[in-house]
Amino acid sequence: MATWTHAHGRRTAMLPRDGQLMVSTDLHGNLEDFEALRDRFLARVERGEDVHWALLGDLVHGPDDQARCDEPALYDFDDRSWEVVEGVIGLREAWPGRVHLVLGNHDHGHVGGPVLTKFHADEALHLEGLLDDRRIDSMARLFRSALLLLLAPCGVALCHGSPDDSLRDPAQLDRLSLDPARNDAPGNALLRSILTSYGQPRDVTERVLRNLSRATGLDLGLIVHGHDRDLHGWFVEGGNQLCPVVFGALREHKRFLLLDLAATYRAAADIREGRELLWLHGPRAAGG
Repeated sequence: MATWTHAHGRRTAMLPRDGQLMVSTDLHGNLEDFEALRDRFLARVERGEDVHWALLGDLVHGPDDQARCDEPALYDFDDRSWEVVEGVIGLREAWPGRVHLVLGNHDHGHVGGPVLTKFHADEALHLEGLLDDRRIDSMARLFRSALLLLLAPCGVALCHGSPDDSLRDPAQLDRLSLDPARNDAPGNALLRSILTSYGQPRDVTERVLRNLSRATGLDLGLIVHGHDRDLHGWFVEGGNQLCPVVFGALREHKRFLLLDLAATYRAAADIREGRELLWLHGPRAAGG
């Protein structure tokens, strides 16, 4: 079974040219969604399939009581952030080089990132207040080891946000510290872009993909990212950016991707509903 390689260093990595790649985005402490994805990954492993799983950040920080009350269709679940983190740690230990975590801005809050206020006045402080020192340290180790960019020779670049064209070479990311105090201003602007940008104009993403292709020798045509929400489970921007949505989608519409690493994806139009773009829950999820 082929395994991944660190093609550009610590914050970027290259996937192999064959096998399958599951891609899921933000979980925000939803244990049911994590377990549904985990079960699909493990079923493929147990069948002897050559499968990888990329989680595109924001494992943590689920809804508070008020959000569950106000928007139950989206947020009616308990925040099980630690159990999700623990589950990812366990999978990475059991299947080294198969489960790839890309850092999200909420994860970043536990390893030097800015204060976030989505459901609580300080999301990281709230979560860490529920955990003992051992769990806090385990979570921080996981997030410190996370990638910022994952590259697939099938034509796809994967990250949490959709970066702007200040990203010219993966080596830029390898030089960044997760502690903003250790970066210069352009470095921090790049870090913010790749962690917090919701989408870019088509021409900006064309330049990003062209620059990354030139730097890596790949032929990249599509950025797959998270960080955003859509009630119907996915959206496309500019024809060259695609976001499959778990958190922020209605349960029956939550989606993930299953990519063929031996195929070629030149644009979002190459991602087909029911083939690469799959349902996580409900009767249409069968076989995913």
